[in-house]
Amino acid sequence: MPDEFVNQPISSNADELDQRILRALETAPELHIPADFAARVTRKLPATRPASLTPTHYGRNAMLIGMVVTLVALLALTLHNGTHAAFGLAQSLLLVQFVALTVWLSIRRQSFN
Repeated sequence: MPDEFVNQPISSNADELDQRILRALETAPELHIPADFAARVTRKLPATRPASLTPTHYGRNAMLIGMVVTLVALLALTLHNGTHAAFGLAQSLLLVQFVALTVWLSIRRQSFN
């Protein structure tokens, strides 16, 4: 059954339709751009981008708060003077974190000055 449709002779209407489709695909469209197109687009754009008048320092404030919290936790662990190894590990990690935050904040401030 499926072979019946494949083996049928092609009619002249199908050839004519194929030719019309090919001609339509091969012809390039004609472009019509008005002379004042660029001026109209430019007029619709905003004049300038609004600038932020007050700079925010959320990242710097978060780093400072992180340094203070780390220092307080470090001092609390130091004053506790526990004999357990976990206290020593936590104290070492907090010290490394405090030093990293301090270095990061000082390098960042120097790069913006």
